[in-house]
Amino acid sequence: MRGEEALAVALRRSADRFYTVPGYPISGLAERAGAAITVNEKTALEYALGDSLSGRRAAVIVKHVGLNACVDPLVHATAQGLRSGVTIVVGDDMRAAGSDVVQDSRYYGEVARVPVIEPDEETIAPAVEAAFKASETFSRVAIVRVTPA
Repeated sequence: MRGEEALAVALRRSADRFYTVPGYPISGLAERAGAAITVNEKTALEYALGDSLSGRRAAVIVKHVGLNACVDPLVHATAQGLRSGVTIVVGDDMRAAGSDVVQDSRYYGEVARVPVIEPDEETIAPAVEAAFKASETFSRVAIVRVTPA
């Protein structure tokens, strides 16, 4: 098992809840993970933060431009703290194949002072669990950055 399916299985094993706003390159992943579609990315992250405070792990699956909409709750969550892990899986479209912009979401790690993990196909499963553990250890959201092959 590789790629998108491996990531979906790793998410299902590590998290209790999943939220998304579909779009390239994460629509297939969100569907495979069984993520609930929300009105927008900010709302998805706010749901996940609420889950965390209720003791449930949550994952938010967004495309790179969707991460921009999450910045306000992402930065505030660093000051607020978490109870259970919250991980954002962000799909960066490095060739602007499905969007009109290219973005490197790793910079949000610096802005929000959160860990960013960038696994390859061989390390996807342990990377997802490591992201949740980092989120819980440091009481902040963790980001897992993936790019299409």
